[in-house]
Amino acid sequence: MKPSVEQMLEAMQLALREKVSPVVTDQWAASALRSVDVILNHLQARTPVEGPMLYEDNRDLAAVLDGAGGLSLAGEVSSEGAVLTEALAGFAADVVAMAQGYPAVAVLSALNVRGRFLLDDLLRVCHARKGQEAAEQLHVALRAYLDRHVEREQPFFFPTYVGRPV
Repeated sequence: MKPSVEQMLEAMQLALREKVSPVVTDQWAASALRSVDVILNHLQARTPVEGPMLYEDNRDLAAVLDGAGGLSLAGEVSSEGAVLTEALAGFAADVVAMAQGYPAVAVLSALNVRGRFLLDDLLRVCHARKGQEAAEQLHVALRAYLDRHVEREQPFFFPTYVGRPV
């Protein structure tokens, strides 16, 4: 039987805890082992859900960024130096393409990072245009997305930083 990624992470963690940690006497090495234990907790929580979470987050992010259409973005440039409207359209097209086939987690992650850079760009525009109704509405939508994003990612971090094995 082929072990799952989660089972392999759990086996590594168990070996480190039972075989390596008890014989380590150096404080720095013991500290490094505790850090590895925390990272393994994180990976056990993250691995089975990261792909679906990123897929859903990218779709949500694309819908929110599409809401920028009500705001005139003429002359606005993205943080990467592209025309912001073109960068937003390119991101939206890539999210649509993402739904074709089975994207790898690395592809989903790169797309998500790109979208969040665009979200940052739009937050800056909203801040610069504070008081304009369209900017205020977009700002509310962007903040709501960020709340949903944090909620989606929370399961990655809760087991990691409370110190219990997953």
